[in-house]
This record gives sequence, structure tokens and C-alpha cells, in this order.
Amino acid sequence: MTSAGHSESTPSQAGRHAPPRRSGTRRGEESGEQGYSAEVAWQVGEATVALGERLRDPSVPHDVPEIERVMRGFSLTVEGMSAGVGGVTEWLRAAGHVGPLSGHASVMAERLSHIGKELTRLAEAIEKAQKRAS
Repeated sequence: MTSAGHSESTPSQAGRHAPPRRSGTRRGEESGEQGYSAEVAWQVGEATVALGERLRDPSVPHDVPEIERVMRGFSLTVEGMSAGVGGVTEWLRAAGHVGPLSGHASVMAERLSHIGKELTRLAEAIEKAQKRAS
């Protein structure tokens, strides 16, 4: 999942909160289903980093409707993350990792859900502002 204009040769943002870029054989490519979830999560992370870099670049033009759609996409992504972390929480509990580890995962799922809802509210506010300006 690479965004338009993004290549594997794009320099990483050292010191930022971005995962390091990987190259070569990816986990899960050799074994089929095993590692699929981790690989998809990694690709979503890399795509999000690339999108963040693009959004920070003042030379890339955007319009208000596009920014609204970006916020809705971010909301959808974070809501998916919330559901996924909720699933990880249940997996941790089923695997016997009750206590601080599963508790922390549970709190993170709740926080992500809240952030997803706030991103939706931001997208709605952008849409309203656009309609008022029209």
C-alpha cells in the first residue's frame, strides 16, 4: 500500500514516531495466512506515514472537500484500529495475559474509539464550514 508519489526510496523520518521502513521479504509472504494481520497493520502504518508526510508538504495542493475526506478516512482507520486492539485485548485475556497487559490494551482500544469519534466530528465541522463559505 503505497500512496501516489511515495516510493521505497523516500527517506524515513528519523526521530519521528514512525516505524522504520522495511524492505525484502515481508512476514507472512512465505507462509500464507500466518503473519497476514501483522503485515496488513504494517502496510497501513507505512501508508499513514506517507500520507502524513504528504499532508505536511506545503507544495502539495489540497482543497477543503479533500481534507474532509482525509479526516473521514482517518476516522475510519482509527475506528478499525480500536476494533482491532479490542480484539487483541480479548486474545490476550484468552491466552492468560490478564492484568496490566490486557488492561492497557483495553484502555488503548477505548482511547482509539474516542479519537475516531473526534475525527468524525472534525470532518463534520470542516463540511459545515465549507457549506457556509459556499
